[in-house]
This record gives sequence, structure tokens and C-alpha cells, in this order.
Amino acid sequence: MISDGDKNFLVDGGGGSAILRQLKHGGFNWKDIREIFLTHKHVDHFTGILWLVRMICQYMNQREYDGEAKIYGHAEVLTLLEEISGKLLQPKETRFIQRRRKTPSFSYGDISRKY
Repeated sequence: MISDGDKNFLVDGGGGSAILRQLKHGGFNWKDIREIFLTHKHVDHFTGILWLVRMICQYMNQREYDGEAKIYGHAEVLTLLEEISGKLLQPKETRFIQRRRKTPSFSYGDISRKY
């Protein structure tokens, strides 16, 4: 986690739901994370982000997560994250996930709630 005052930038996510405990132990609230960088698709980097995507989408659905979260990474890892999220999460949650291309060489995905 890289923190600059009220901005938190998470790099990778460890394995599974342990990310929530690790963030809490480090003094961070996962609801304050707005930017995530996923370096590659290894399980020890990827599954915590999948868990975080699930939590963000669930809380957006309940109107308890304000704003949006941006997930940065290369096209392959973002495509995989989107595909797995689509298979494992409920449609009411995945409706918040959108893909955008910033430049031909750098992609990012947004999770955002639109009213």
C-alpha cells in the first residue's frame, strides 16, 4: 500500500480474503482504496484483488461505497480479472465493472457506480 494523505494506492493483493485482515492490521480501511495496480496474474498477487473487487461491488450495490475504484494493469491480467469476476460474482455486482482503454499500450478497468 502506498498512502499519501487521504489517497491510498494498493499494489497487488496477496491471497484471498486475507487482504481485508492485512489492510486492517496496517491501519487501512479497504473502503478508502480508490486505485489498485495488479502487476501480474500469479495467485499470490491476484486473488486478493478479486476479493476486493467483490467487496467493492457488493458495497456499491448497497450504496455503501462512494466514488469509483480504478484497477491498473496490462490487458491480459485485466481481461482475466474481468472474466473471473463475471463467472464468480453476481450480475447485480458485476454491473459496476467497466473496461476502458487509456492508450494502446496501457489499459485500466474501472469499478464505478452510476445513478
